[in-house]
Amino acid sequence: MNQVLGLVGWPCAGKDVAAEYLVARYAAVWWGHSNFIRDLAREQGNLSPTTSDLSAIFEARAAHAGHGWIARIVAGRVRSIPLVVVTGVRNLAEVEIYRELDGFSLVRLEADRALRFGRWRDRSRPSDGPRTWEQFDAIEALDGNRNVPDVLKLVDVTIENNGSIEDFHSALVALLTA
Repeated sequence: MNQVLGLVGWPCAGKDVAAEYLVARYAAVWWGHSNFIRDLAREQGNLSPTTSDLSAIFEARAAHAGHGWIARIVAGRVRSIPLVVVTGVRNLAEVEIYRELDGFSLVRLEADRALRFGRWRDRSRPSDGPRTWEQFDAIEALDGNRNVPDVLKLVDVTIENNGSIEDFHSALVALLTA
């Protein structure tokens, strides 16, 4: 049976870190929603999009393709893959599409806000711009994140990511073996 894990959480909750670990340990296939949007940005000539740019690009495409446009692409690719990780699930249309897949679980990654801010401040994405609380607040308030609270209400399981990386990895292993 396939396992398709849709990871949802606020910025810097650990979605990409979880996906990287599952790829390395279990040879999972990882599709990140933001990668699809970055590809669109490149096609438009924006080689270094900010988080705000990515949100605007997603919304522009969603205006004519619907908010589930990335999920429809991914869903068409996962049918025969044993373990798939999808990062950046952020709206109800995406959840509806993914719920149609056998083996789908919506997984909330939760981390304290101050810890997430520290991770965001420390990571190396120049496009994030100045690393202030005001900028972090602005990123959380982007259109692309406005539906996250509604999506978080639909999760199948929550993994806390406030401890060590080893604890986080153990929680991911437990999720796969449950």
